[in-house]
Amino acid sequence: DSLIHTTLYTKPSDTHAYLNPNSCHPKHVCTNIPQGVAKRIKRICSEESEYLKHKLSHSQHFVHRGYNLDFITTEFNKCDNLDRLDLIGDPEISFTVESKECGRRIPLVLDFHPSFAGATRAVNKHKHLLDLDDSLKDVVSKDKIFVT
Repeated sequence: DSLIHTTLYTKPSDTHAYLNPNSCHPKHVCTNIPQGVAKRIKRICSEESEYLKHKLSHSQHFVHRGYNLDFITTEFNKCDNLDRLDLIGDPEISFTVESKECGRRIPLVLDFHPSFAGATRAVNKHKHLLDLDDSLKDVVSKDKIFVT
């Protein structure tokens, strides 16, 4: 046939050194990595057999890095029923700078440390103080600030 078939390529030197699940990162970081990898494999592999082959090999890589097999299986299985074309996206959709500006939010980015767990709560508790300063409330809306 005249179709182009795609599959995942990894360099022979790739060690698949995914972030250790016991590292000092927010829990959601470690739990989102397997699902992101599964979606990437699903997007790249045009043939279902290739997707299944790479899904299995990458599941094993995660287990070798210390991830729980049941968790990995669950995360990878979430991609099984996803449509590959939906994951690729519509090439006709383009975003302009103007369209992104409408809902612009301001991130408060902090280095991660387990002792900063209350930072989000503290910022949200005191956001109302922005309204007390006339020069700030015109520039920064308290509803637009979020902690990452």
